[in-house]
Amino acid sequence: MKQLQYIGLATACALLPFTASAQNTVDVNDLVVVPAENGGFADDEIFGVRGGYIHPYLSLRTGWTDNVFNVDDDTDSSWLYTISPGVWFSLPRMRVVPITIAPHNTSAGGLQLELDDDVGTDKYQLYALVGSDINMYSYDSDLNSEDYYAEGMARWNMASGLSLRVLDRFTLGHDDFGVGEATDEDLREFDTNLLMLTADWELTEKLRFKVDYSNFLLQYDEADNAFFFDRTDNVIDLYGYYKYSEKTSLFLQYRYTDVEYDNDTAKDNSQDYYYGGVRWVSSDKLALLFKAGLQSKSFDAETDEYQDSDNFTLDLQAHYRMTDKTDMTLDLYQKNEESDNAGASEKLVLGARFVYSQAMTEKITAKLGMGYENSDYEQLVGQADRDEDTFYISPAVQFLVRDWLMAELSYSFETTDSSDDAYDYDTNTIYLSLNFAM
Repeated sequence: MKQLQYIGLATACALLPFTASAQNTVDVNDLVVVPAENGGFADDEIFGVRGGYIHPYLSLRTGWTDNVFNVDDDTDSSWLYTISPGVWFSLPRMRVVPITIAPHNTSAGGLQLELDDDVGTDKYQLYALVGSDINMYSYDSDLNSEDYYAEGMARWNMASGLSLRVLDRFTLGHDDFGVGEATDEDLREFDTNLLMLTADWELTEKLRFKVDYSNFLLQYDEADNAFFFDRTDNVIDLYGYYKYSEKTSLFLQYRYTDVEYDNDTAKDNSQDYYYGGVRWVSSDKLALLFKAGLQSKSFDAETDEYQDSDNFTLDLQAHYRMTDKTDMTLDLYQKNEESDNAGASEKLVLGARFVYSQAMTEKITAKLGMGYENSDYEQLVGQADRDEDTFYISPAVQFLVRDWLMAELSYSFETTDSSDDAYDYDTNTIYLSLNFAM
C-alpha cells in the first residue's frame, strides 16, 4: 500500500483482526492522506502531504458494536470511541512511511508475515514514528485503555552493494476481547519490543546474500498472564538470492528461532525453517512474494503434552494494481504459532486476507476487506479439543474532503465457529471516522 492508498483507522482495525489480536495499532500508511498529484517538493517544505520531513496525523473514530466481548452467550452492545494522534519523521522526505511493521504476539519472532526488504535507492534513510490509540466504551469505563507505539528505522546503502538496516518497534497495548482473552475484569495489557538488524549484500549482478537477526520480547502486566505468556524470541534468518531476470529473483532461506518462556518453561522450544521461494516485481502493477517449506519444532523437554512436530509452512504476499483506480492485495499464510490460551501448548494456523480498493471518483473510494483463519490448537491433557474457523468481511466508503482530511464509513462482520462451543461468536460493528494528516 505504497501508492495513493488511504484506508483509515476504522477500516484498518476491521480488516486486521488477526494481526490486531495481540496489538490494536495499525499500519500508519492507513492513516496518511496521499493526494493524487505527483508534484515536486518545495525547498522549504517541512510539513505537508506532498512530502515533507514531519507528518502529524489524527484520527477520530466512533462506532457501535452488538457484541463488545466477542462471546456467544452475552451479546452486550456498546458505543466505541477512539482518538489516535501521532507523528512520523523521514529523511529524505517521503509521502508514505518506508516500511510497515506489524508485530504479532503468537508468531515466534514477533512477525506473522515477512517484512518488505526493498533497500531503496537513497544512500541513507531515517524514519521514526510515535502514536497512540485512546479507546473508550459506553458500556463500562473500566474497559477504557490507552495504547502506545513507537518505531524507527535507519538504513545505509553503500557503493559496494552492502546495505545495513536497524529497526525497532515498541508497543504498549492489550489483547482483543474474547473467551480466554481480554475481559471486563482483565484487559490483558502487555508491552512488546521487536528489534531487527539486517545486512544485505549484492555480491554480483546475479547473486545476493542477506542475514537478519531479530529479538522479540513479550511481557504482560498481570501476574497470571505473565506466567503463561511472557517470553523472549531470538531469530536468525539466512537468505541466498539468484536474480533470474530483471523482474524475478529465486531464493533459499533458512531460519532458526529460539523461544524461551520466563515462567512456563515447559513450552521452551527451538524451530528450524527451510524455505524455497520467488520474488517477482512486474513494473508498478504487480508485486509477488511466495515462499514455502518445512517448519520443524522441538521442545527443550519433550513430554506427552509437548510433542515435537514438522509442518508445512507458507507465506504468499501479492499486490496487483490493475489500474490507477483499482488495487488488490492478497496474503496467504500457514505456520505453527505459540498459543494465546493457557490450555494449549501451540496452534497450527492457516489464513488468508484480501483487500480490494476501487476509486469511484476523485474523492470517493470503495473498499472491501475479507479474511479467513483456521486455528488448530494442541490442547493439554484434560482440555476439550479446539479447532476453529474465523471469518470477517468489512466494506467501507471513503470521502476525501480535503488533501489533509478523509471521512470514512465502514461496517464489519466477524464470526468464529469452534469445536468448543464456548468460543463461538458473531459480532457486527459500524464505524464512522475523520482522519487528518499532513
